[in-house]
Amino acid sequence: MKKLLFIFTMALGLATTSFAQSGTISAQNADAIKNFDGIAGNFQYALSAKENLNVNYALTPKVLTSTAHFMLHTPDPMPFSAIITDAAGKTVMTWTPETKVYLYNVNWNIASLNSGVYTVKIFMDKDPKSIFQFNFNKQ
Repeated sequence: MKKLLFIFTMALGLATTSFAQSGTISAQNADAIKNFDGIAGNFQYALSAKENLNVNYALTPKVLTSTAHFMLHTPDPMPFSAIITDAAGKTVMTWTPETKVYLYNVNWNIASLNSGVYTVKIFMDKDPKSIFQFNFNKQ
């Protein structure tokens, strides 16, 4: 009985410790989340029938005028590329990094684009079909 009680107490202590660690957010991170000014999200890409890749993305700032900061993040280095199309579907900009990494951070010069709605289409490797897309407004 004492062994059972000891095991139960240890399990409860570990569960509580684990919960407390996963539930904390630093003040700096909380402030960054609260004051985030951009477009962000994530999507899944099927690597195989049994394995999905989680991809996080962000485009900042929310009001885009001359420069857009684009970020893609994955657990492992992946070969991404992207194109930006205008409202008519015409490609106005392309991005193809030289090396594959797990965290892409790039500044795009969009000063020459007219005001309007644009679409970022993200591609994986040499797949001709986009794996994800999202829109942004250029001021």
